[in-house]
Amino acid sequence: MSRTDEKASKGRILVVDDQENMCWVLSKILSERGHVVRTAQSGADALEVLDDFDCQVAIVDYRLQDSNGISLIIEMTSHLPSLRSILMTSYGSAAVLKHAMEENLFAYFDKPFKNHLVIETIEAGIRVWEAGGDSPAGRATSGTLFPGRANTNT
Repeated sequence: MSRTDEKASKGRILVVDDQENMCWVLSKILSERGHVVRTAQSGADALEVLDDFDCQVAIVDYRLQDSNGISLIIEMTSHLPSLRSILMTSYGSAAVLKHAMEENLFAYFDKPFKNHLVIETIEAGIRVWEAGGDSPAGRATSGTLFPGRANTNT
């Protein structure tokens, strides 16, 4: 698919998680909604993907084998300043959430999460990206979104 075809699609999303099944599930769900999705299973792979993929939103796992998700997001944003970044983690804590908020990430999810909340949040990130263009001022003005997690008791 050419860069022109990618830009004509609904949204351009990068999923970064060292768990292949997480990349596959998110890619499938988002692709079915018309988005162009690329995946990476490490920080190094994610940076390589950015060389030829101008994504609007990146959803990044906090613990990767070769990097910390927040550090990776900071590096990715240096390449794409208007990128809307979403952090997801199975190792959530108040400290991780605080760090995500301090770095002005678009959103933060604890795993497990509800798929519909992730989809809604990613698509909100695309809309904010489109409204803000390349300006960092287009970021969420209300701070980092924290949509919640799935109820694991059901």
